[in-house]
Amino acid sequence: MPRTARALAVAVAVGLLVAGCTQAVPGRPNAASDTAPAVAPVADAEVAPTAVAALQGYWRAEFPAAFGRPWRDISGFLPVHARDPQVPCVRSAADVKGQAFYCPAADTVVWDADGLIPEVLRAEGPTGVLVVLAHEVGHAVQSRLGLDELQERQPSRYPTILLEAMADCSAGVALAHFAQKPPPGLPLGADGRDRAMAALIAFKDPLGVEPGDSGAHGNAFDRVSAFQDGYDGSAATCAGMTVTNRAFTQRAFGSRADAARQGNLPVDELLGGIGADAPVAFARFTTAAGLPGWTAPVLRTVAGRCAVAAQGPVAWCPEDNAVVVDRVAVAQIEDRFGDFAGATLIAGRYGLAALQALRREATGGAAICLAGAYTGGLLSADGSFTLSPGDLDEAVEVLLDEDWAGRDTAGATDPHQHGYERISLFRKGVLGGAQACLA
Repeated sequence: MPRTARALAVAVAVGLLVAGCTQAVPGRPNAASDTAPAVAPVADAEVAPTAVAALQGYWRAEFPAAFGRPWRDISGFLPVHARDPQVPCVRSAADVKGQAFYCPAADTVVWDADGLIPEVLRAEGPTGVLVVLAHEVGHAVQSRLGLDELQERQPSRYPTILLEAMADCSAGVALAHFAQKPPPGLPLGADGRDRAMAALIAFKDPLGVEPGDSGAHGNAFDRVSAFQDGYDGSAATCAGMTVTNRAFTQRAFGSRADAARQGNLPVDELLGGIGADAPVAFARFTTAAGLPGWTAPVLRTVAGRCAVAAQGPVAWCPEDNAVVVDRVAVAQIEDRFGDFAGATLIAGRYGLAALQALRREATGGAAICLAGAYTGGLLSADGSFTLSPGDLDEAVEVLLDEDWAGRDTAGATDPHQHGYERISLFRKGVLGGAQACLA
């Protein structure tokens, strides 16, 4: 299924074969409220210096505590300007345009001070800059753990995508610490945490890149998954990632036709496909939970007897046993995110119906989990309705940016549920299946 690029400003970059990130495609701010205490913000010019000082200080204490080894301070943090004469690991300052990376040979974190950092700051604010630099410092952590040498000796066991996931995870560990003890002038509340994830998503791989590709960094789903595993875990969590315990979900296009449409189905084909597939899948969920013979809702575009607008572009109408779609709104969602964003909202409404049939509390959060379980099943589906490259990213982006999926039948949401929590619930379903959601 599909994907269209988000309408975003692009920081143009050149490909760079270094242990760091490539170009950034900044995202949009999110609507979640910020719960961090009021702190006078630092000036824009001081965001990067404040971030690197905080990161160096954090790992100076955390590294020996986590790994029982002394920490060696990172030798340099280098903001690069267009006319700088020399830059480590590259031929000229022009090669750093749109980039941030860690240079192992010089033990230096390098970034484009004229383009990348100002663009990330405009798009996602100070926490966007913080997570970009925290990721690169994560590569320095790897170097101190000896992973550079291990990758040289055993490249199949330490592919680039694994090291990138470990760095995203390390960024999550650091930001979890800063959520409790913010760097001076860089508060990190719920909104800032969501914007940090949006900044990571901006560095996702182009569509069709496979996990085994030499420059693969991960799709949006895999990158935010690694970040959340670090945020909810520890430095040891990140260091313990391997190719055997870490599954990567990005994939190549399955056909030329799918590649030509960038994985996106026309909206009516999408509605026809999921309208046929979702009722069968959710009936399997309810049967496994002890309710055989449940009649799943039909999918339609006419509201009928329900007042469903409060639920958003897609709604569950119990009176008519129908999932009701605002076709125009879902088409707009497809234009904004890609087709599977709309499919995720539809799956969540089927989740509400299944929860009600099972006499469970029909909350938006539980429905998001079941939407994830439905999506996880499509990862291995061999029928005509399955996932295309970018579909998981589209789900992540709509869950991060909008609260529609978290609404119950009355349109109410959990006030403590932000993009981070919605994505966590979705991941729970993707990875654990419906039984994880209904346990």
